[in-house]
Amino acid sequence: MLFRMHGKLTARIKKHVETQEHCKNCNSFDLDIKVYRDFHHFIFIPIMPAGDKVAKIYCNQCGEGLRTESIRRHYEKITKTPFWLYSGPILVGLLIIIIVIVNLFNQRQKAEYVNHPKIGDVYEMRQDQNGLTTYYFMRISRLNGDSVYFYQNNLEYFYLPSKFEDGDFFSEDNQVIFTTKELKQMLDKASINSVIRRYKTDDGYHRIRKE
Repeated sequence: MLFRMHGKLTARIKKHVETQEHCKNCNSFDLDIKVYRDFHHFIFIPIMPAGDKVAKIYCNQCGEGLRTESIRRHYEKITKTPFWLYSGPILVGLLIIIIVIVNLFNQRQKAEYVNHPKIGDVYEMRQDQNGLTTYYFMRISRLNGDSVYFYQNNLEYFYLPSKFEDGDFFSEDNQVIFTTKELKQMLDKASINSVIRRYKTDDGYHRIRKE
C-alpha cells in the first residue's frame, strides 16, 4: 500500500444523544447522532476542514440507521468544527512564535555579552565580500580599559560553523584590538554573528597556540 503524505481523511468530530425523537423502526427514544467532517492532512496532521459536516443517526436499541432530515440538519448546524482540525497552521504559528522569542533572547544576550565582555568570550564573526559570506572566530585574551584584545583563529569557514574544525585553533601570534564602541558598531552592522561564553572542550575553542 502506497503511503500518501497528504490527502483527505474523515474524522468524527462530535457524538450526540437524542432522547426527544424516536426511532421509526422500534419507537425507542435512544438515538445516537455522530457528526463527521473531512479534512486535509499532511503526514496525518490536520491542516484544515474540507466540505460540509455530515450527521449520521442510529438507534441504540435496534441499530437502525435513520434518515430524518430535520434531526440531521439540526445537529450538523449546532456542531462546531473542533480547533484540532487546524493543527497544522496552529503548530506552524507556535513554531514561528518560538523562533521569534528564541531569536530575541539570543539577540539580547549577544548585546549583553558585547556590552560586558569577559576574557574567554568567543566571537563568531561574519564577513560579506564580493557576494561571498565567510566566517571566522575571535577569542578575548585580555581587557584593558575600553580596549578588548582578541586572538584570531587560524581557519576561514565558507559555511556557518557550530564549532572548530579539528585543525583549527586560536593563534597567539594573530592578535587584534577593538574598542567596546567599535564592537558595538560591529554588532549593529551584524558582523558579529554570535558571542559564545559557555562552551565545551569538544567545541575546540580552548585550543590556543603559537604558529
